[in-house]
Amino acid sequence: MTKEHNQECAETYYNRGLVHAKNGELKRAIANYTKAIELNPEYADAYYRRSKAWLHLGEEEKAKSDMKTASSIGINSATALDETLRNYKRAWKVLGNL
Repeated sequence: MTKEHNQECAETYYNRGLVHAKNGELKRAIANYTKAIELNPEYADAYYRRSKAWLHLGEEEKAKSDMKTASSIGINSATALDETLRNYKRAWKVLGNL
């Protein structure tokens, strides 16, 4: 397989992982993020998302390891910003209801 083909396949698995995570299927999300990482070991966003899934499952050490890897590779700033904004909006909704 070519590098470009691997990247396309990695993105497919990454996107599947996003859908599974959104549906609360965290183990399935992790499996898809893991496949994306196997196809592209430099896929920082996949490490980042897998870290968040591990954290939700209470696997703190695995979450820390993946977050460290994502940071060292260079997490996509758009992904981190999107996550921050989503958390900010959620916090305002909660605080607005107090």
